Amino acid sequence: MSQDQEQQVKNLKRLLEGWRMALLPLKAVFLWEQRWHPCAIVASITLAYLFIWLLDLNFLATIAIVGLVINFIDFLVPFICNIIYSPSSWTGQKEKMFEEICRSLVTQYNKIVHSIHTYYSLRENSPCMYYIMSITMSCTLAWMASSINNIILLYILSIVILLWPGIQHRGIFNTLLSMVNMAPKVPSLKTE
Repeated sequence: MSQDQEQQVKNLKRLLEGWRMALLPLKAVFLWEQRWHPCAIVASITLAYLFIWLLDLNFLATIAIVGLVINFIDFLVPFICNIIYSPSSWTGQKEKMFEEICRSLVTQYNKIVHSIHTYYSLRENSPCMYYIMSITMSCTLAWMASSINNIILLYILSIVILLWPGIQHRGIFNTLLSMVNMAPKVPSLKTE
C-alpha cells in the first residue's frame, strides 16, 4: 500500500474514532455473516423509503429531513457507544478489525476515484468512445427517470449499494459471471 493510502487510512481512522464500536457489528451485517442480514438490510431500507413516501414531502424538505436524520444518528451513535462499551473493552483484535475496515473503505474509495479518472481520461485519449458512452448513459438515465418513479429508482439503487459488499464477499457476482461465460454460445451464421 502506498504512503498516500496509509495516510488516508490514518485520517479515516481518526474521523471514524467515535464510530469504531458500531462499525464492527455493521461490518458483520454488510458482509452477511448471518443468513438474516440481507433481509435486515432490505427491511431497513424499505422502512426508510416507506417513511419518506408516507411523508410525501417535496424534494428540498426530503433532503432536509434526511440530513437531520443523518446528523442525529452521527451524534447518537458515538454517544451511545461510549455509554455501552467501556474503553477497556477495546482490544488489539478489535483495533485490527477496525483498521481492516478503514483500509477496505479507502481501497474502495480509491478504486471509484480511479474509475472516474479513467472514464474522464477517455475524453482526451478516445473522444469518440467517451461521447458514445456519455450520450448512451445520459439517454438511458433520462429514459429510466421518465419511465420509472424516482423514489423507486433511488430505493433500488440504495438496496444494490448496501447489498453489494455482501454480494462481493460471498462471490455471488463472480458466480453469475462465470455462469454467463459458461453458457453455450450460439453459433454465428456464416455465409460462404
